Amino acid sequence: MPESLRVLHVASEMAPLIKSGGLADVAGALPAALKRLGCDTRVVLPGYRGAIRKAQEHGVSWHAHPLIIEAGGVDHRVHVGTTVIDGVPVHLLAASELFDRDGLYGPAASVDYDDNARRYAVFAKASLALPGLLNWRPHVVHAHDWQAGLVPALLRRGFINDLPATKSVFTIHNIAYQGSFPAHDLRLTGLDEGLFNPQELAHWGRLNWLKAGVVFADRVTTVSPRYAEEIQLPEYGYGLEAVIAHHRCKLSGILNGIDATTWDPATDPLIASAYSSADVSGKRACQMALRKECHLDENPRACLMGVVSRLVEQKGLDLILDAVEPYILDGRLQLVLLGSGDRHLEQRVHALHARHPGQVFAWYGYNEALAHRVIAGCDALLVPSRFEPCGLTQMYAMRYGTLPIVRFTGGLADTVRDVATGDGWGFTFGPVDLGHFSSVLDRACGMFEHYPSEWQQARLRAMQRDLSWDRAAQGYVDLYRRICNVD
Repeated sequence: MPESLRVLHVASEMAPLIKSGGLADVAGALPAALKRLGCDTRVVLPGYRGAIRKAQEHGVSWHAHPLIIEAGGVDHRVHVGTTVIDGVPVHLLAASELFDRDGLYGPAASVDYDDNARRYAVFAKASLALPGLLNWRPHVVHAHDWQAGLVPALLRRGFINDLPATKSVFTIHNIAYQGSFPAHDLRLTGLDEGLFNPQELAHWGRLNWLKAGVVFADRVTTVSPRYAEEIQLPEYGYGLEAVIAHHRCKLSGILNGIDATTWDPATDPLIASAYSSADVSGKRACQMALRKECHLDENPRACLMGVVSRLVEQKGLDLILDAVEPYILDGRLQLVLLGSGDRHLEQRVHALHARHPGQVFAWYGYNEALAHRVIAGCDALLVPSRFEPCGLTQMYAMRYGTLPIVRFTGGLADTVRDVATGDGWGFTFGPVDLGHFSSVLDRACGMFEHYPSEWQQARLRAMQRDLSWDRAAQGYVDLYRRICNVD
């Protein structure tokens, strides 16, 4: 019988325990999908206050002995709590002085904690010390994003002597966030000072933890094939494009999946009426309920478009706000927006809402239940991102028969085919400007109003796409087996 692959995922957030973005969805779904394929998977996560509180609902057992992790001459007692999510053991690394806080990475979305270098250096070291405590040796340590970027470097440089055969995979979820710290924070890592050079840890005179992951991992992946190509270009590489290009021989893109159990309109308890590709009649009930909840006028002519997103320019929210008003004024478009972020964009959304009561609704913050209702109740979902490593909301939308309107970039380009091809299930546009985005809005509103049968056919094609994590997980299993030589 083939040996079961043992895989330890190191991630800074994981749904349903703690979430700020798409990384949490991946860390929550991929290990479970790997387990279904026969892998022995575990996840290690910082013991944030909120994560521990949520884990207690599932039951948490605490190891009798803490890990003692040194960073910059200071010893930290890291307590190990274990819970089980979807059959996968999840280990929470709790150090109250580091993680017992309200925020994950900072007190606000745009403000980082001053000691993040220490926090995630301790997290990386403790993650690699954990297998010894558990008497469980992984074939692969799979580290996610900059918060775990030190893990491949520590593993390669022998921080833990009893993991000599363990390989590392490092996944870039968003290269815009790199974990850049002053050079003197190298002392927190325990790595040799000689590694602070342009070929390894240094980037423009600072430590760069995402670069550390890229340089030292055995394999590097991105969350879509197109994004793996894009980040080798100055437009998308955020200063690391030359580093990525240099290591492209070990780079590949594996498209994310979605949790097809949580996001299933046939069984979703959060929406007004169940429906499926075999019977989409319930979607009309979802739309009526959403309009009522959001105090929108009943207007069958208007294409109801949704936004579930961080309110930042990367996501193209400024494009939406610049473009939608003429379509709202002539009764062709209504807008439901869920998100928070840049204060200036929030103020613009608030002003749009105030000018068009009954046509625009906005909810500021994150509301998981409302996100399900928006995606189920809308006709289309707007995702005009300037760049998008993968994107999950457009795949949720497809699953719910809500046609995505996306910029042709990254994972959006890998998942959405334009209806103009004759067999597509969404709308795409290229250059990031008002003219091109307005043009795609016009196409969508026109098709919705004048060609309802074509819209319904595109809706069915969207719902029938295979978006499951099982497909994506098989790609990772194949990668793990190649680097470990495990049959």
